[in-house]
Amino acid sequence: MDTKIIRQVPGMENAQSDKRLVTVLHSMIMDGRLKPGEKISEVGVANMFDVSRTPARLALRALEVEGLIKKREGRGFTVQEFNLGDIKRAYEVRGVLEGLGASTLAKSGMSDKIDALLLNVIEEMDEALTGDMSLNARIERYQEGNITFHETIMRQCGNPYVSFAFDRMETLPMIKLGSVVFKEENAEQELMRLRFGNMQHRLIHDAISKRDSQRAEAMMREHANQTLVYTELFNET
Repeated sequence: MDTKIIRQVPGMENAQSDKRLVTVLHSMIMDGRLKPGEKISEVGVANMFDVSRTPARLALRALEVEGLIKKREGRGFTVQEFNLGDIKRAYEVRGVLEGLGASTLAKSGMSDKIDALLLNVIEEMDEALTGDMSLNARIERYQEGNITFHETIMRQCGNPYVSFAFDRMETLPMIKLGSVVFKEENAEQELMRLRFGNMQHRLIHDAISKRDSQRAEAMMREHANQTLVYTELFNET
């Protein structure tokens, strides 16, 4: 990896968070700055981001779980090549599973604890997108909320087979619940897209809270499909 590539990312020179490393490395893989077949290592990441090896190791493990990198024989990892057709088909299945999770939760009804949790993360995502933190910190905070929102609905819906089925394909690139792809050169447009996504979160929560299972399912599937549409556009640019 070329250190000049890393240093082009604003606010990352003294990064101390493995989550922030994941966000930046994720973006670099998706926009081609880290190319398929390229080697990436714990030591290399630690040196280039000026962090200890612990956050570098945790970040690489997270990327491996997402299927973006693969462990090499011996040391280090290799950036994986994506098959957009496979990702598209997996997204279609994920949309069905997430829609079923939202529908099931609406039918069974949310507990006060789940209701409060979902509302809280929606508010936190709104604050992240409108706050005065650095761009990387805002995206990191948004992604944390996004992961919590989607995982809570799927894993707390009352049907364990929904998440069981999803776990079988979670290691495909970009399929992990709550993953956020962010193209920094179009930051304002990207922030607008995330605001729209969080507005959809509010509508999904509203449908679940009103126990409108059909609307909850339709809104969640639409939300998932928007991610797929963006993924296709992202790969065309």
